[in-house]
Amino acid sequence: MNAEAAPIEAASLEAAGSRPAASAPPRGGSLRGAGPRRSSDFLKAAGFVDVPTAEPGSMRPGALRGSAQGRDLDSLAHTLFLRIYPVIAVVVLVTQIGIAWVNYRDQLHLYTERADLMASLTAKAIAGPDWSASPQVYRRPMEALTLDPAFRAATLRDATGNVVMTLGEVRRGRSFEEITARADLAGAPGGAPVGRLTLSISAEALRGNAEKQAVLAVVTSLILMFAFVLTLHANVRRHVLGPLKRLLLAMREVEHKRWVPVELDGAFRASNEIDVISQAFNRMVDGLRSGDEAKHLLQQLEQAHRKLEDANHLVMESIGYARRIQSSVLPERSALDGSGLEVAVLWEPLHMVGGDYFWLEEIDGLGILLVADCTGHGVPGAFLTLIVATALDRLIHERGLRDPAAILEALDGMVRTRLRQDGRGAESDDGLDCGLCIWEPGASEIRFAGAGTALTAIDGAAVTRIRGSKRGLGYPQRPGERFVVEESRLRVTPGMTLYLMTDGITDQMGGAGPARRLLGHRGVTEILGNHQAAPLSEQVTILEAALADYRGGESRRDDMTLVAFRPRAT
Repeated sequence: MNAEAAPIEAASLEAAGSRPAASAPPRGGSLRGAGPRRSSDFLKAAGFVDVPTAEPGSMRPGALRGSAQGRDLDSLAHTLFLRIYPVIAVVVLVTQIGIAWVNYRDQLHLYTERADLMASLTAKAIAGPDWSASPQVYRRPMEALTLDPAFRAATLRDATGNVVMTLGEVRRGRSFEEITARADLAGAPGGAPVGRLTLSISAEALRGNAEKQAVLAVVTSLILMFAFVLTLHANVRRHVLGPLKRLLLAMREVEHKRWVPVELDGAFRASNEIDVISQAFNRMVDGLRSGDEAKHLLQQLEQAHRKLEDANHLVMESIGYARRIQSSVLPERSALDGSGLEVAVLWEPLHMVGGDYFWLEEIDGLGILLVADCTGHGVPGAFLTLIVATALDRLIHERGLRDPAAILEALDGMVRTRLRQDGRGAESDDGLDCGLCIWEPGASEIRFAGAGTALTAIDGAAVTRIRGSKRGLGYPQRPGERFVVEESRLRVTPGMTLYLMTDGITDQMGGAGPARRLLGHRGVTEILGNHQAAPLSEQVTILEAALADYRGGESRRDDMTLVAFRPRAT
Protein backbone atom coordinates (compact mmCIF):
# COMPACT_ATOMS: atom_id res chain seq x y z
CA MET A 1 0.00 0.00 0.00
CA ASN A 2 1.50 3.40 -1.00
CA ALA A 3 1.82 6.51 1.20
CA GLU A 4 -1.20 8.32 -0.25
CA ALA A 5 -3.51 5.35 0.12
CA ALA A 6 -2.66 4.72 3.79
CA PRO A 7 -4.53 7.76 5.27
CA ILE A 8 -7.54 7.08 3.12
CA GLU A 9 -7.76 3.48 4.25
CA ALA A 10 -7.29 4.46 7.90
CA ALA A 11 -10.07 7.06 7.65
CA SER A 12 -12.43 4.58 6.09
CA LEU A 13 -11.74 2.08 8.85
CA GLU A 14 -12.34 4.66 11.57
CA ALA A 15 -15.64 5.68 9.93
CA ALA A 16 -16.71 2.05 10.12
CA GLY A 17 -15.82 1.89 13.79
CA SER A 18 -12.87 -0.40 13.30
CA ARG A 19 -9.30 -0.03 14.40
CA PRO A 20 -6.80 0.02 11.52
CA ALA A 21 -4.37 -2.84 11.45
CA ALA A 22 -0.71 -2.23 12.03
CA SER A 23 1.21 -1.68 8.82
CA ALA A 24 3.20 -4.69 7.67
CA PRO A 25 6.94 -4.42 7.03
CA PRO A 26 8.06 -4.08 3.43
CA ARG A 27 8.31 -7.40 1.62
CA GLY A 28 10.04 -6.87 -1.71
CA GLY A 29 13.68 -7.04 -2.66
CA SER A 30 15.65 -8.72 0.12
CA LEU A 31 15.58 -12.47 0.59
CA ARG A 32 16.41 -12.28 4.30
CA GLY A 33 14.33 -10.41 6.87
CA ALA A 34 11.78 -9.17 4.32
CA GLY A 35 9.26 -11.98 4.62
CA PRO A 36 7.69 -13.89 1.69
CA ARG A 37 7.04 -12.05 -1.53
CA ARG A 38 3.43 -11.14 -2.33
CA SER A 39 1.87 -11.97 -5.66
CA SER A 40 1.57 -8.21 -6.24
CA ASP A 41 5.35 -8.00 -6.33
CA PHE A 42 5.45 -10.33 -9.31
CA LEU A 43 2.57 -8.56 -11.05
CA LYS A 44 4.23 -5.18 -10.50
CA ALA A 45 7.51 -6.53 -11.91
CA ALA A 46 5.61 -7.76 -14.99
CA GLY A 47 4.28 -4.25 -15.72
CA PHE A 48 0.78 -4.41 -14.15
CA VAL A 49 -0.33 -1.19 -12.43
CA ASP A 50 -3.18 -0.59 -10.00
CA VAL A 51 -6.14 1.43 -11.23
CA PRO A 52 -9.51 2.19 -9.62
CA THR A 53 -12.02 -0.58 -10.21
CA ALA A 54 -14.55 1.90 -11.57
CA GLU A 55 -12.48 2.59 -14.66
CA PRO A 56 -13.47 0.69 -17.80
CA GLY A 57 -11.13 -2.01 -19.00
CA SER A 58 -10.25 -3.12 -15.47
CA MET A 59 -11.54 -5.85 -13.22
CA ARG A 60 -11.54 -6.79 -9.58
CA PRO A 61 -8.69 -9.10 -8.62
CA GLY A 62 -9.32 -12.77 -8.14
CA ALA A 63 -7.62 -15.23 -5.83
CA LEU A 64 -4.27 -13.45 -6.08
CA ARG A 65 -5.36 -10.44 -3.97
CA GLY A 66 -8.34 -9.73 -1.75
CA SER A 67 -8.31 -5.92 -2.03
CA ALA A 68 -10.73 -3.92 -4.15
CA GLN A 69 -8.14 -2.93 -6.77
CA GLY A 70 -7.81 -3.88 -10.43
CA ARG A 71 -5.19 -4.33 -13.09
CA ASP A 72 -4.78 -2.25 -16.22
CA LEU A 73 -3.57 -5.00 -18.51
CA ASP A 74 -2.95 -2.54 -21.35
CA SER A 75 0.07 -1.32 -19.40
CA LEU A 76 1.79 -4.56 -20.36
CA ALA A 77 1.63 -3.60 -24.03
CA HIS A 78 2.86 -0.11 -23.11
CA THR A 79 5.77 -1.59 -21.17
CA LEU A 80 6.71 -3.89 -24.03
CA PHE A 81 6.55 -0.98 -26.45
CA LEU A 82 8.81 1.25 -24.33
CA ARG A 83 11.35 -1.52 -23.85
CA ILE A 84 11.40 -3.03 -27.32
CA TYR A 85 10.73 -0.11 -29.65
CA PRO A 86 13.91 1.90 -28.84
CA VAL A 87 16.06 -1.18 -29.32
CA ILE A 88 14.46 -1.98 -32.68
CA ALA A 89 14.69 1.65 -33.76
CA VAL A 90 18.37 1.95 -32.87
CA VAL A 91 19.25 -1.38 -34.48
CA VAL A 92 17.41 -0.58 -37.73
CA LEU A 93 18.78 2.97 -37.96
CA VAL A 94 22.34 1.93 -37.19
CA THR A 95 22.08 -0.88 -39.73
CA GLN A 96 20.74 1.41 -42.46
CA ILE A 97 23.33 4.11 -41.70
CA GLY A 98 26.06 1.50 -41.78
CA ILE A 99 24.85 0.19 -45.15
CA ALA A 100 24.67 3.75 -46.56
CA TRP A 101 28.16 4.52 -45.27
CA VAL A 102 29.61 1.35 -46.77
CA ASN A 103 27.97 2.12 -50.13
CA TYR A 104 29.32 5.69 -50.02
CA ARG A 105 32.83 4.47 -49.25
CA ASP A 106 32.68 1.94 -52.09
CA GLN A 107 31.52 4.58 -54.58
CA LEU A 108 34.21 7.00 -53.38
CA HIS A 109 36.83 4.31 -53.86
CA LEU A 110 35.59 3.65 -57.40
CA TYR A 111 35.68 7.39 -58.20
CA THR A 112 39.24 7.63 -56.88
CA GLU A 113 40.36 4.66 -58.97
CA ARG A 114 38.71 6.19 -62.04
CA ALA A 115 40.49 9.54 -61.47
CA ASP A 116 43.84 7.78 -61.02
CA LEU A 117 43.28 5.73 -64.17
CA MET A 118 42.30 8.81 -66.26
CA ALA A 119 45.32 10.78 -65.01
CA SER A 120 47.69 7.87 -65.63
CA LEU A 121 46.42 7.17 -69.18
CA THR A 122 46.51 10.86 -70.11
CA ALA A 123 50.04 11.24 -68.71
CA LYS A 124 51.22 8.26 -70.75
CA ALA A 125 49.63 9.74 -73.90
CA ILE A 126 51.37 13.11 -73.39
CA ALA A 127 54.80 11.94 -72.21
CA GLY A 128 57.52 12.17 -74.85
CA PRO A 129 60.68 14.09 -75.77
CA ASP A 130 60.11 17.87 -75.78
CA TRP A 131 56.39 17.41 -75.31
CA SER A 132 55.97 20.85 -73.78
CA ALA A 133 57.22 22.50 -76.99
CA SER A 134 54.49 20.86 -79.06
CA PRO A 135 50.96 21.95 -78.07
CA GLN A 136 49.47 19.49 -80.53
CA VAL A 137 50.94 16.70 -78.38
CA TYR A 138 49.20 17.56 -75.09
CA ARG A 139 46.19 19.66 -76.06
CA ARG A 140 43.95 16.90 -77.45
CA PRO A 141 44.50 14.45 -74.53
CA MET A 142 43.91 17.29 -72.08
CA GLU A 143 40.71 18.36 -73.80
CA ALA A 144 39.53 14.74 -73.82
CA LEU A 145 39.45 14.85 -70.01
CA THR A 146 36.67 17.45 -70.12
CA LEU A 147 34.33 14.93 -71.73
CA ASP A 148 33.89 13.20 -68.32
CA PRO A 149 30.70 14.60 -66.67
CA ALA A 150 32.50 14.68 -63.31
CA PHE A 151 35.49 16.66 -64.67
CA ARG A 152 36.28 19.78 -62.67
CA ALA A 153 39.89 20.88 -63.44
CA ALA A 154 43.21 19.69 -64.88
CA THR A 155 46.67 21.25 -64.66
CA LEU A 156 49.70 20.18 -66.72
CA ARG A 157 53.17 21.15 -65.54
CA ASP A 158 56.61 20.62 -67.08
CA ALA A 159 59.65 19.20 -65.30
CA THR A 160 60.48 22.59 -63.75
CA GLY A 161 56.97 22.98 -62.29
CA ASN A 162 55.79 25.66 -64.69
CA VAL A 163 52.15 25.46 -65.75
CA VAL A 164 51.92 24.43 -69.39
CA MET A 165 48.14 24.11 -69.66
CA THR A 166 45.13 24.52 -67.38
CA LEU A 167 41.56 23.42 -68.02
CA GLY A 168 38.57 24.14 -65.81
CA GLU A 169 38.64 25.80 -62.43
CA VAL A 170 39.08 24.28 -59.01
CA ARG A 171 36.09 25.34 -56.89
CA ARG A 172 36.50 26.18 -53.30
CA GLY A 173 34.32 23.82 -51.31
CA ARG A 174 34.23 20.88 -48.93
CA SER A 175 37.09 18.45 -49.45
CA PHE A 176 34.82 15.38 -49.70
CA GLU A 177 33.13 16.82 -52.81
CA GLU A 178 36.36 16.77 -54.83
CA ILE A 179 38.75 13.96 -55.76
CA THR A 180 42.28 14.85 -56.90
CA ALA A 181 44.62 12.50 -58.80
CA ARG A 182 48.23 13.13 -59.81
CA ALA A 183 50.32 11.33 -62.42
CA ASP A 184 53.95 11.90 -63.46
CA LEU A 185 54.92 12.10 -67.14
CA ALA A 186 57.61 9.48 -67.48
CA GLY A 187 60.67 10.33 -69.55
CA ALA A 188 63.41 7.93 -70.54
CA PRO A 189 63.36 4.57 -68.72
CA GLY A 190 64.97 5.04 -65.34
CA GLY A 191 65.08 8.84 -65.76
CA ALA A 192 63.37 11.65 -63.91
CA PRO A 193 59.74 12.61 -64.70
CA VAL A 194 59.40 15.22 -67.47
CA GLY A 195 56.17 16.68 -66.08
CA ARG A 196 53.11 16.17 -63.87
CA LEU A 197 49.38 16.07 -64.52
CA THR A 198 46.93 17.03 -61.75
CA LEU A 199 43.28 16.03 -62.31
CA SER A 200 40.29 16.99 -60.15
CA ILE A 201 36.83 15.41 -60.51
CA SER A 202 33.63 16.21 -58.64
CA ALA A 203 32.14 13.90 -55.99
CA GLU A 204 28.89 15.84 -55.67
CA ALA A 205 26.97 12.97 -57.26
CA LEU A 206 28.20 10.67 -54.47
CA ARG A 207 26.98 13.08 -51.83
CA GLY A 208 23.58 13.29 -53.52
CA ASN A 209 23.29 9.51 -53.68
CA ALA A 210 24.34 9.21 -50.04
CA GLU A 211 21.71 11.74 -48.98
CA LYS A 212 19.04 9.90 -50.96
CA GLN A 213 20.03 6.59 -49.38
CA ALA A 214 19.99 8.15 -45.92
CA VAL A 215 16.50 9.57 -46.48
CA LEU A 216 15.32 6.25 -47.90
CA ALA A 217 16.82 4.42 -44.91
CA VAL A 218 15.05 6.69 -42.44
CA VAL A 219 11.72 6.40 -44.25
CA THR A 220 12.07 2.61 -44.54
CA SER A 221 12.98 2.34 -40.88
CA LEU A 222 9.99 4.43 -39.84
CA ILE A 223 7.64 2.33 -41.97
CA LEU A 224 9.08 -0.95 -40.63
CA MET A 225 8.96 0.25 -37.04
CA PHE A 226 5.41 1.55 -37.45
CA ALA A 227 4.32 -1.80 -38.90
CA PHE A 228 6.13 -3.58 -36.07
CA VAL A 229 4.42 -1.45 -33.44
CA LEU A 230 0.98 -2.08 -34.91
CA THR A 231 1.62 -5.81 -35.21
CA LEU A 232 3.03 -6.01 -31.68
CA HIS A 233 0.12 -4.09 -30.22
CA ALA A 234 -2.49 -6.20 -32.00
CA ASN A 235 -0.83 -9.49 -31.11
CA VAL A 236 -0.23 -8.53 -27.48
CA ARG A 237 -3.87 -7.53 -27.05
CA ARG A 238 -5.13 -10.69 -28.70
CA HIS A 239 -2.68 -13.34 -27.55
CA VAL A 240 -1.53 -11.94 -24.18
CA LEU A 241 -3.95 -9.43 -22.69
CA GLY A 242 -7.11 -11.30 -23.71
CA PRO A 243 -6.06 -14.64 -22.16
CA LEU A 244 -4.72 -12.86 -19.06
CA LYS A 245 -8.03 -11.05 -18.54
CA ARG A 246 -9.90 -14.34 -18.81
CA LEU A 247 -7.47 -15.87 -16.33
CA LEU A 248 -7.93 -13.04 -13.82
CA LEU A 249 -11.71 -13.23 -14.19
CA ALA A 250 -11.59 -16.93 -13.41
CA MET A 251 -9.40 -16.21 -10.38
CA ARG A 252 -12.02 -13.78 -9.08
CA GLU A 253 -14.70 -16.43 -9.45
CA VAL A 254 -12.57 -19.00 -7.65
CA GLU A 255 -12.08 -16.54 -4.80
CA HIS A 256 -15.83 -16.66 -4.22
CA LYS A 257 -15.84 -20.47 -4.27
CA ARG A 258 -17.26 -20.62 -7.78
CA TRP A 259 -15.16 -23.23 -9.56
CA VAL A 260 -15.07 -21.65 -13.02
CA PRO A 261 -12.31 -22.88 -15.36
CA VAL A 262 -10.48 -20.65 -17.82
CA GLU A 263 -11.78 -20.92 -21.37
CA LEU A 264 -8.91 -21.41 -23.79
CA ASP A 265 -8.88 -19.47 -27.04
CA GLY A 266 -9.04 -22.39 -29.44
CA ALA A 267 -7.03 -25.58 -29.11
CA PHE A 268 -4.46 -25.99 -26.35
CA ARG A 269 -0.92 -25.11 -27.43
CA ALA A 270 1.84 -26.64 -25.35
CA SER A 271 4.32 -24.00 -26.55
CA ASN A 272 2.11 -21.13 -25.30
CA GLU A 273 2.99 -20.24 -21.72
CA ILE A 274 -0.40 -18.64 -21.01
CA ASP A 275 -2.20 -21.76 -22.25
CA VAL A 276 0.03 -23.86 -20.01
CA ILE A 277 -0.70 -21.62 -17.02
CA SER A 278 -4.43 -21.63 -17.82
CA GLN A 279 -4.46 -25.40 -18.08
CA ALA A 280 -2.59 -25.67 -14.78
CA PHE A 281 -5.15 -23.29 -13.24
CA ASN A 282 -7.99 -25.45 -14.57
CA ARG A 283 -6.37 -28.49 -13.02
CA MET A 284 -6.08 -26.60 -9.75
CA VAL A 285 -9.77 -25.70 -9.93
CA ASP A 286 -10.66 -29.32 -10.55
CA GLY A 287 -8.53 -30.29 -7.57
CA LEU A 288 -10.18 -27.72 -5.32
CA ARG A 289 -13.63 -28.81 -6.49
CA SER A 290 -12.94 -32.39 -5.56
CA GLY A 291 -10.54 -31.90 -2.65
CA ASP A 292 -12.17 -34.37 -0.29
CA GLU A 293 -12.52 -36.90 -3.05
CA ALA A 294 -8.87 -36.44 -3.96
CA LYS A 295 -7.84 -37.07 -0.35
CA HIS A 296 -9.93 -40.21 -0.25
CA LEU A 297 -8.53 -41.39 -3.56
CA LEU A 298 -5.02 -40.66 -2.35
CA GLN A 299 -5.60 -42.79 0.73
CA GLN A 300 -6.96 -45.58 -1.42
CA LEU A 301 -4.00 -45.21 -3.76
CA GLU A 302 -1.52 -45.42 -0.90
CA GLN A 303 -3.31 -48.48 0.44
CA ALA A 304 -3.35 -50.10 -3.00
CA HIS A 305 0.32 -49.21 -3.42
CA ARG A 306 1.18 -50.95 -0.16
CA LYS A 307 -0.82 -54.01 -1.21
CA LEU A 308 0.90 -53.96 -4.58
CA GLU A 309 4.29 -53.79 -2.90
CA ASP A 310 3.38 -56.74 -0.69
CA ALA A 311 2.06 -58.70 -3.66
CA ASN A 312 5.13 -57.85 -5.72
CA HIS A 313 7.36 -58.96 -2.87
CA LEU A 314 5.51 -62.27 -2.66
CA VAL A 315 5.66 -62.73 -6.44
CA MET A 316 9.38 -61.99 -6.55
CA GLU A 317 9.98 -64.37 -3.67
CA SER A 318 7.94 -67.03 -5.48
CA ILE A 319 9.79 -66.48 -8.75
CA GLY A 320 13.12 -66.57 -6.91
CA TYR A 321 12.12 -69.86 -5.35
CA ALA A 322 10.99 -71.09 -8.77
CA ARG A 323 14.44 -70.23 -10.13
CA ARG A 324 16.04 -72.31 -7.40
CA ILE A 325 13.72 -75.19 -8.30
CA GLN A 326 14.45 -74.85 -12.02
CA SER A 327 18.19 -74.61 -11.37
CA SER A 328 18.03 -77.77 -9.25
CA VAL A 329 16.37 -79.62 -12.14
CA LEU A 330 19.23 -78.68 -14.47
CA PRO A 331 22.17 -81.11 -14.53
CA GLU A 332 25.64 -80.36 -13.24
CA ARG A 333 28.04 -78.92 -15.81
CA SER A 334 30.52 -81.67 -14.89
CA ALA A 335 28.06 -84.51 -15.61
CA LEU A 336 30.04 -85.62 -18.71
CA ASP A 337 33.57 -85.36 -17.28
CA GLY A 338 33.93 -89.14 -17.37
CA SER A 339 32.87 -89.44 -21.03
CA GLY A 340 35.99 -87.78 -22.45
CA LEU A 341 34.16 -84.60 -23.45
CA GLU A 342 35.02 -81.01 -22.59
CA VAL A 343 31.68 -79.26 -22.01
CA ALA A 344 30.74 -75.62 -21.40
CA VAL A 345 27.21 -74.26 -20.94
CA LEU A 346 25.66 -70.81 -21.30
CA TRP A 347 22.18 -70.70 -19.74
CA GLU A 348 20.69 -67.23 -19.25
CA PRO A 349 16.89 -66.83 -18.94
CA LEU A 350 15.37 -63.59 -20.12
CA HIS A 351 13.73 -63.27 -16.70
CA MET A 352 14.50 -65.00 -13.42
CA VAL A 353 13.15 -68.26 -14.86
CA GLY A 354 12.90 -69.23 -18.50
CA GLY A 355 11.73 -71.69 -21.10
CA ASP A 356 15.17 -72.96 -22.15
CA TYR A 357 16.40 -76.30 -20.81
CA PHE A 358 19.46 -78.51 -21.26
CA TRP A 359 20.26 -82.11 -20.26
CA LEU A 360 23.72 -83.60 -19.68
CA GLU A 361 24.13 -87.22 -18.59
CA GLU A 362 26.55 -90.11 -18.92
CA ILE A 363 24.78 -93.47 -18.97
CA ASP A 364 25.77 -96.91 -20.24
CA GLY A 365 29.05 -95.51 -21.55
CA LEU A 366 27.24 -92.92 -23.68
CA GLY A 367 27.11 -89.15 -23.29
CA ILE A 368 23.67 -87.57 -23.76
CA LEU A 369 23.42 -83.85 -24.52
CA LEU A 370 20.11 -82.09 -25.12
CA VAL A 371 19.03 -78.49 -25.59
CA ALA A 372 15.32 -77.55 -25.61
CA ASP A 373 13.58 -74.23 -26.28
CA CYS A 374 10.02 -74.36 -24.93
CA THR A 375 7.21 -72.06 -26.01
CA GLY A 376 7.40 -68.65 -24.35
CA HIS A 377 9.71 -67.53 -21.60
CA GLY A 378 9.40 -66.62 -17.96
CA VAL A 379 7.07 -68.63 -15.73
CA PRO A 380 5.03 -70.32 -18.53
CA GLY A 381 8.18 -71.49 -20.26
CA ALA A 382 9.61 -72.72 -16.95
CA PHE A 383 6.53 -74.92 -16.40
CA LEU A 384 7.10 -76.54 -19.78
CA THR A 385 10.75 -77.25 -18.93
CA LEU A 386 9.59 -79.22 -15.87
CA ILE A 387 7.31 -81.31 -18.11
CA VAL A 388 10.22 -81.92 -20.51
CA ALA A 389 12.59 -82.84 -17.66
CA THR A 390 10.09 -85.33 -16.22
CA ALA A 391 9.43 -86.90 -19.62
CA LEU A 392 13.15 -87.22 -20.43
CA ASP A 393 13.84 -88.89 -17.11
CA ARG A 394 11.17 -91.52 -17.81
CA LEU A 395 12.31 -92.10 -21.39
CA ILE A 396 15.97 -92.52 -20.54
CA HIS A 397 15.82 -94.27 -17.18
CA GLU A 398 12.50 -96.17 -17.17
CA ARG A 399 12.14 -97.02 -20.85
CA GLY A 400 15.88 -97.21 -21.51
CA LEU A 401 15.82 -95.39 -24.86
CA ARG A 402 19.28 -94.68 -26.27
CA ASP A 403 18.45 -93.75 -29.86
CA PRO A 404 18.19 -89.94 -30.38
CA ALA A 405 15.41 -90.16 -32.95
CA ALA A 406 13.40 -92.57 -30.80
CA ILE A 407 13.82 -90.35 -27.75
CA LEU A 408 12.51 -87.27 -29.60
CA GLU A 409 9.58 -89.16 -31.12
CA ALA A 410 8.58 -90.49 -27.70
CA LEU A 411 9.11 -87.05 -26.13
CA ASP A 412 6.79 -85.55 -28.76
CA GLY A 413 3.97 -87.87 -27.75
CA MET A 414 4.45 -87.49 -24.01
CA VAL A 415 4.52 -83.67 -24.10
CA ARG A 416 1.45 -83.56 -26.32
CA THR A 417 -0.40 -85.87 -23.93
CA ARG A 418 0.64 -83.92 -20.84
CA LEU A 419 -0.57 -80.65 -22.44
CA ARG A 420 -3.81 -82.33 -23.61
CA GLN A 421 -3.09 -81.42 -27.19
CA ASP A 422 -3.57 -84.94 -28.52
CA GLY A 423 -7.22 -84.48 -29.47
CA ARG A 424 -9.48 -82.09 -31.29
CA GLY A 425 -10.38 -78.81 -29.71
CA ALA A 426 -7.09 -78.39 -27.84
CA GLU A 427 -7.08 -75.16 -25.84
CA SER A 428 -3.34 -74.55 -26.23
CA ASP A 429 -0.73 -74.68 -28.96
CA ASP A 430 2.49 -75.16 -27.03
CA GLY A 431 5.56 -77.25 -27.58
CA LEU A 432 9.32 -77.06 -27.87
CA ASP A 433 12.25 -77.08 -30.28
CA CYS A 434 14.82 -79.65 -29.33
CA GLY A 435 18.22 -80.98 -30.37
CA LEU A 436 19.71 -84.18 -28.92
CA CYS A 437 23.21 -85.66 -29.32
CA ILE A 438 24.48 -89.04 -28.16
CA TRP A 439 28.27 -89.30 -27.90
CA GLU A 440 29.91 -92.70 -28.37
CA PRO A 441 33.49 -92.35 -27.08
CA GLY A 442 34.72 -95.60 -28.56
CA ALA A 443 33.55 -94.76 -32.07
CA SER A 444 34.38 -91.00 -31.85
CA GLU A 445 30.98 -90.43 -33.36
CA ILE A 446 28.01 -88.20 -32.62
CA ARG A 447 24.47 -89.31 -33.33
CA PHE A 448 22.13 -86.34 -33.68
CA ALA A 449 18.39 -85.84 -34.00
CA GLY A 450 16.79 -82.41 -34.10
CA ALA A 451 13.30 -80.95 -34.10
CA GLY A 452 13.58 -77.24 -34.86
CA THR A 453 17.12 -77.08 -33.44
CA ALA A 454 20.33 -77.59 -35.43
CA LEU A 455 23.75 -79.00 -34.54
CA THR A 456 26.69 -76.80 -35.52
CA ALA A 457 30.20 -78.22 -35.92
CA ILE A 458 33.29 -76.03 -36.42
CA ASP A 459 36.53 -77.66 -37.53
CA GLY A 460 39.10 -75.00 -38.35
CA ALA A 461 37.60 -72.84 -41.09
CA ALA A 462 34.92 -75.41 -41.98
CA VAL A 463 31.45 -74.94 -40.50
CA THR A 464 28.91 -77.78 -40.71
CA ARG A 465 25.29 -77.33 -39.74
CA ILE A 466 22.90 -80.29 -39.39
CA ARG A 467 19.39 -78.86 -39.22
CA GLY A 468 17.23 -81.88 -38.42
CA SER A 469 13.43 -81.72 -38.65
CA LYS A 470 11.74 -78.32 -39.04
CA ARG A 471 8.77 -79.28 -36.88
CA GLY A 472 8.87 -78.89 -33.09
CA LEU A 473 7.73 -81.38 -30.47
CA GLY A 474 4.44 -81.58 -28.58
CA TYR A 475 2.35 -79.35 -30.83
CA PRO A 476 -1.18 -80.46 -31.85
CA GLN A 477 -1.35 -82.56 -35.00
CA ARG A 478 -4.04 -83.75 -37.34
CA PRO A 479 -5.61 -87.19 -36.79
CA GLY A 480 -3.52 -89.90 -38.40
CA GLU A 481 -0.47 -87.67 -38.70
CA ARG A 482 2.76 -89.29 -37.50
CA PHE A 483 5.85 -87.37 -36.50
CA VAL A 484 9.10 -88.87 -37.80
CA VAL A 485 12.57 -87.71 -36.80
CA GLU A 486 15.64 -88.61 -38.84
CA GLU A 487 18.94 -89.45 -37.20
CA SER A 488 22.24 -88.05 -38.47
CA ARG A 489 25.74 -89.32 -37.70
CA LEU A 490 28.84 -87.14 -37.60
CA ARG A 491 32.42 -88.32 -37.32
CA VAL A 492 34.17 -86.21 -34.68
CA THR A 493 37.77 -85.40 -35.56
CA PRO A 494 40.37 -83.99 -33.17
CA GLY A 495 39.97 -80.21 -32.82
CA MET A 496 36.31 -80.23 -33.89
CA THR A 497 33.91 -78.35 -31.60
CA LEU A 498 30.15 -78.90 -31.61
CA TYR A 499 27.40 -76.54 -30.47
CA LEU A 500 23.72 -76.89 -29.60
CA MET A 501 22.03 -73.49 -29.22
CA THR A 502 18.55 -72.01 -29.00
CA ASP A 503 17.34 -69.18 -31.23
CA GLY A 504 17.81 -66.76 -28.32
CA ILE A 505 21.54 -66.89 -29.13
CA THR A 506 21.19 -66.05 -32.82
CA ASP A 507 18.23 -63.63 -32.63
CA GLN A 508 20.28 -60.71 -31.30
CA MET A 509 19.17 -57.32 -32.65
CA GLY A 510 21.88 -54.68 -32.92
CA GLY A 511 24.91 -53.78 -34.99
CA ALA A 512 26.68 -50.55 -35.89
CA GLY A 513 24.87 -47.70 -37.63
CA PRO A 514 21.25 -46.61 -37.56
CA ALA A 515 20.01 -49.77 -39.35
CA ARG A 516 19.58 -52.50 -36.71
CA ARG A 517 19.66 -56.11 -37.88
CA LEU A 518 19.75 -59.65 -36.54
CA LEU A 519 23.12 -61.21 -35.80
CA GLY A 520 22.00 -64.59 -37.12
CA HIS A 521 23.66 -68.01 -37.14
CA ARG A 522 26.48 -66.82 -39.40
CA GLY A 523 27.43 -64.03 -37.01
CA VAL A 524 27.46 -66.40 -34.02
CA THR A 525 29.60 -69.00 -35.78
CA GLU A 526 32.00 -66.26 -36.88
CA ILE A 527 32.49 -65.21 -33.25
CA LEU A 528 32.98 -68.81 -32.14
CA GLY A 529 35.27 -69.61 -35.08
CA ASN A 530 37.61 -66.76 -34.18
CA HIS A 531 38.27 -68.31 -30.76
CA GLN A 532 38.47 -72.03 -31.49
CA ALA A 533 41.83 -72.38 -29.77
CA ALA A 534 40.45 -71.07 -26.46
CA PRO A 535 38.99 -73.37 -23.80
CA LEU A 536 35.25 -73.85 -24.11
CA SER A 537 34.49 -72.03 -20.86
CA GLU A 538 36.45 -69.04 -22.19
CA GLN A 539 34.63 -69.29 -25.53
CA VAL A 540 31.30 -69.06 -23.74
CA THR A 541 32.45 -65.99 -21.80
CA ILE A 542 33.74 -64.33 -24.98
CA LEU A 543 30.49 -65.11 -26.83
CA GLU A 544 28.33 -63.68 -24.04
CA ALA A 545 30.37 -60.44 -24.02
CA ALA A 546 30.29 -60.22 -27.84
CA LEU A 547 26.50 -60.62 -27.89
CA ALA A 548 26.08 -57.86 -25.30
CA ASP A 549 28.41 -55.59 -27.29
CA TYR A 550 26.49 -56.32 -30.51
CA ARG A 551 23.15 -55.47 -28.89
CA GLY A 552 24.41 -52.15 -27.55
CA GLY A 553 21.36 -50.36 -26.21
CA GLU A 554 18.93 -53.01 -27.46
CA SER A 555 17.41 -55.34 -24.90
CA ARG A 556 17.41 -59.12 -25.17
CA ARG A 557 14.37 -60.77 -26.71
CA ASP A 558 14.53 -64.38 -25.53
CA ASP A 559 16.19 -66.87 -23.23
CA MET A 560 19.72 -67.86 -24.25
CA THR A 561 21.12 -71.40 -24.01
CA LEU A 562 24.24 -72.85 -25.65
CA VAL A 563 25.99 -76.17 -24.98
CA ALA A 564 29.50 -76.42 -26.44
CA PHE A 565 31.39 -79.73 -26.36
CA ARG A 566 34.39 -81.44 -27.96
CA PRO A 567 36.59 -84.48 -27.23
CA ARG A 568 39.28 -83.82 -24.67
CA ALA A 569 42.81 -83.74 -26.02
CA THR A 570 44.66 -86.94 -25.11
